[in-house]
Amino acid sequence: MHMQPLKSILLLAIIPVILLAPTAGLTQVTLSGGKGQLRALDADPVPTGQLYINGLYSLYLEKITTPVPVGAGIGEREELAVDHTLNIAFTLGLSRSFELMLHAVPYQDNQRDLFGPIGDTRIGVKFHLPNRGSIFQTGLLGYVRLPTAPMHNIPYEGYSADAYSWGLTGLASLDLRSSSLALPVKFLANIGYQDQDWSDRYFSADYDQLLVALGFKFPIRATLLYVETSGEIFINQGESLSLRQNLLRFSSGLRFLGPAQLVFDVAADVRLGNYTPSAAEMAANPFLKRYADWKVLFGVTHRIQLFEQATEQDRVRSERRAEEEKKNEEIRKQREQVNRELEELRKKIENSPGQPPQ
Repeated sequence: MHMQPLKSILLLAIIPVILLAPTAGLTQVTLSGGKGQLRALDADPVPTGQLYINGLYSLYLEKITTPVPVGAGIGEREELAVDHTLNIAFTLGLSRSFELMLHAVPYQDNQRDLFGPIGDTRIGVKFHLPNRGSIFQTGLLGYVRLPTAPMHNIPYEGYSADAYSWGLTGLASLDLRSSSLALPVKFLANIGYQDQDWSDRYFSADYDQLLVALGFKFPIRATLLYVETSGEIFINQGESLSLRQNLLRFSSGLRFLGPAQLVFDVAADVRLGNYTPSAAEMAANPFLKRYADWKVLFGVTHRIQLFEQATEQDRVRSERRAEEEKKNEEIRKQREQVNRELEELRKKIENSPGQPPQ
């Protein structure tokens, strides 16, 4: 499939964004929720009390050839396969150490029905291990995936089983902005395990996967540029699958602030490995599938401040204010007591015998 025209159009669309985008300073959240880039997750959580709602749409087009009867023989017909996917994610900062996320897929094409169904739902919690004053931070993400999709392991998407699944991912980030170099670059690294069916044997099932992601981000003028590679690798299929037959991606994107304080993303995926299985190969090996050669993605994020967590200075001020109010209340009570005693003394003097008239 020849993709040079599409790549040229994408580059032409990105260049004016770099030159004209306004200042970008908001936290970035991933496709599936959680602070990070596109798929690579940051060890730090989003700010406490902030809710991020982001929608991300992806598109893939492919020209396919299907056999059709022609007279007494078999001919070929070219068709355009279109893959649309809509992701919705919610990310909430619970504290300086915890982050809650929810990911849903309201729509995805299954290459069979005219209108595609919903996808699976994922709920996750990120735990950040604070390392104050250090440029190196670590964390841990745990999640469960609910099989809400009526059809699984659809074309052009990652592998999925029709079962409840779970995953655990270690997170690390290196922020050179806080180092002596003072470089505006942040590096992210993730490595994790995904169990496609929590009722089977852990780490030894045929479709268990290793999840990896490496990325970095830095500002270009007033726009944030991020670059990453990510993969979903079958860990128990080494004899039947080579590394390049797994889902491996290179992704890059831009993030910028738009009107109404909305934050926009423009990104692209390119599949690595340069391997496309035939129909016969996929029929012989259930772990071989056709992944999208590329994808373009467009996203928008809205931030809501749900609640605020008091800082150390806020707590000191609150305690000092409460102490002052307590002292003022004691002084007020003492004054009232003195006034009562003076009033009683005045009455006693007025009622005492031999008091001269006023």
